[in-house]
Amino acid sequence: MPKRLNMWIGDHAAPEGAGLVRPVAESEPLAEAYDWLDRHLKGAANGVDDWDQVCNQVMFTYVTEPELDPVTGEPTGRNTIVEKAKREQRADWSDVTTSIERFGLTGGGGQGADGRLVAGEATGWERAFVAGVDTEATAMEALMKTGQEEWAGNPRIYDSRKIDRAHAVVWTTEPLTEGRRVRGIPRLRLTARSTARSASLFAHLFDVAPDDTARIITHEPFNLYGLTPDQETAVEWPLQAAAYDIAAGHRLMLVIDSKDPLYGDASVAWTQTVIGSPEGDPSILDLPLG
Repeated sequence: MPKRLNMWIGDHAAPEGAGLVRPVAESEPLAEAYDWLDRHLKGAANGVDDWDQVCNQVMFTYVTEPELDPVTGEPTGRNTIVEKAKREQRADWSDVTTSIERFGLTGGGGQGADGRLVAGEATGWERAFVAGVDTEATAMEALMKTGQEEWAGNPRIYDSRKIDRAHAVVWTTEPLTEGRRVRGIPRLRLTARSTARSASLFAHLFDVAPDDTARIITHEPFNLYGLTPDQETAVEWPLQAAAYDIAAGHRLMLVIDSKDPLYGDASVAWTQTVIGSPEGDPSILDLPLG
C-alpha cells in the first residue's frame, strides 16, 4: 500500500480526538484518513491517488481572533481560529528539507549570561547545571490538553526569562535579520559528562519574540546510561520533525535541561551535568530549512 505522512499541529491525538465525539466529516485529519482507507481498501475513486506523500501543517500559521463571551460580549482570554493554518504538500520526505543551517554552541557570557548560537564552530568551553530539577522549558503543561489548545488556536506562551539557568543551559541567536522556514528534523551534537552513572538531556527549541515570550518549535529527550562519572561522552540525537516559520527580529533559543513531565528520565537529583565543546568535536545544532 502507498504511504502518506500528515503532520498536524498539537500533541498525541489532539488533531484526531475530536473525531471521537463529532462526525468524521467535521474532522479534517479523520476525513483524510477515511478517504485513504476507502481508496486503498475499498478501491474508491476519490482523488487520493493525486495526493503527495507528505503534507505538513505549519505550526501556528492560523489566523485567530479573540473569543467573546456569548453573554457579556467580553473577551474570554482565548482565541478562535478564523483561517486555518497553512499546509504544504511535498512529493516525498526528502523534498521537505532543502538546506541545513549549522549553528555552533558557544560558552556562556559573563555573569551567567546565556551562550550563543553562532555561524561556525566554537570549542574549548564547558557549561554546567544541577540535574534532576524541572524548569519552565517543558514540551507541554498537561498531556493532550496542551496539544488540544494548540490545535484550537491557543498555543502555550512561555516566558523565556523564567527558565531557571541553575537547572538548564541556554543558547540563543542574535535577533534574526531574516526569517527562517524550519522544515524537517533538527539535529544536535555535543559532549556531556555527569557526576552520576546516568543522566538525561532534554533539548527544547524555542522561537523567542522581542518581548522574551516564546513558543516551542520542537523538542526531544536523550537518556544516557552506564556512564563513568566525570568522563566525557559524545552524544548526537535528532529532535522531532517540525514545520515552523520564525519571523525576522525573533531569536532561536536552545534549552537543555534534565527533566520534562511528559517523559520518564534517567536523571539523578542534585547531581551535576556538564555540557562541553572540546577541540576536534564541536557542539553544534543543525537546523533544517525548506
